[in-house]
Amino acid sequence: MPGPESVRGYLDAVEAQIRWKRARTVAARELETHLEDQQEEFLAEGHPPEEAERLTVEDMGDPVAVGADLDRLHRPRPQWGMLGLTLALLLVGGWLRYALTRAGAPWDEDLDPLRCALSVVTGAAVLVGAYFLDVSRLLRWAKWVYIGAVMAGVLSLHLSPNVNNASYFTRYVVLFYPAVYALWLYACRGKGWRGLLAAVAGGIPLTVVCMCAPFIQGMIQVMVIGCFLLLLAIQMDWFTVPRRQGLAAVGGLAAVMAGAVLWMLLVVGYNAARIQILLHPEIDPQGAGYQAVMARRILGASRLMGKGGDLSIQPQTVWGRELLPEMMLPEWNHDFLPTTMVYKLGWLPYLLLLAVLAVLLLWMLRRCACQQSQSGKLLALAVVLTLAVQSAFAAALNLGFVLFSAQLPLVTGNLHSMVDCALIGLALSAFRSESILRDAVVPVPRPPQTQTA
Repeated sequence: MPGPESVRGYLDAVEAQIRWKRARTVAARELETHLEDQQEEFLAEGHPPEEAERLTVEDMGDPVAVGADLDRLHRPRPQWGMLGLTLALLLVGGWLRYALTRAGAPWDEDLDPLRCALSVVTGAAVLVGAYFLDVSRLLRWAKWVYIGAVMAGVLSLHLSPNVNNASYFTRYVVLFYPAVYALWLYACRGKGWRGLLAAVAGGIPLTVVCMCAPFIQGMIQVMVIGCFLLLLAIQMDWFTVPRRQGLAAVGGLAAVMAGAVLWMLLVVGYNAARIQILLHPEIDPQGAGYQAVMARRILGASRLMGKGGDLSIQPQTVWGRELLPEMMLPEWNHDFLPTTMVYKLGWLPYLLLLAVLAVLLLWMLRRCACQQSQSGKLLALAVVLTLAVQSAFAAALNLGFVLFSAQLPLVTGNLHSMVDCALIGLALSAFRSESILRDAVVPVPRPPQTQTA
């Protein structure tokens, strides 16, 4: 059976052999570029256009065989291991939220077993949905994704209820901001110093939303992770500026921002007092240092395995019900859920949980290092760093170092766990789609032409 004689017919025959629909467009575009280059060579040799096209097709060989080869190269790369480990941590987190805190259900509707179960089911659905997301479309519409994220943050500031003088839902929007900033950096590629300036300016609205919430942890995440991603983008020559000059400029800016943050924390009155309480909570055990003192007291009474010893706390009654001793720690069922876990189950299960979470993050980090697509690498790295910073802050908080609220990924909070699932699913989607993710070509500035007499 004779093969196709036209380039279009050849491409159609090749595409028919590629089973992954998302890969067809990518493979066909690359093959079409190769065919056009080959056809130009035949035209340069003096062949008529029709003959040049026919020779090009004949030179490529059997379209079925070529399509089969491309089908093998452009297949999704399943991430079943990381997906399964994430689902396991999600289930464990849901069980911990229910089993360890169900005694507080009469006072907190978030501890209702139905809500915990619903959060696990919804989180799993969000994880799988994000896993099958087409990351290439996010990259294609990176600028609009960034604008939409900023608008979502602004709207949440105005529409979200305030809890403890902070916009409640804004903190969940902010958790996506490092990944959103990675997309913004991709949108600024290849534009020289103008693109680098736009990349730096893009971090300002994200930081302002964090400050207006206010959400200190989110602000630190955006600033620290954003600076790291920007430095990495310069190192990968995304902005086509001299690397040393670009790194020096951003490094200087990062130093200024770090100095400003330290000044806010160490010098400004209220924040300086919080730092003092962070280091020495015992100076105000019944006031600002109460959480830290109580957390350390509970940890001190905990055992390696099993429930901890007597806390020597006088029981109190609320709404006719006697509070458990661990319930005397504010946020015992949310931010301090790991502390409650240590007291009720022991240090060993908690350390095992942290170890499994660390394995997941290191596994994802290793996968980032092997990622061929620079855009996919930066996006996945933003997710991994976001989860790692959250984990570090949560671990410090549950050791009694209280500066601001922090949540352990996939464990603390129903809604927070669902957001973590969305972030992890996004990173796994980038890994899964590695074979079809293509970085847009960065235009190289041409040197000015000199006129000769």
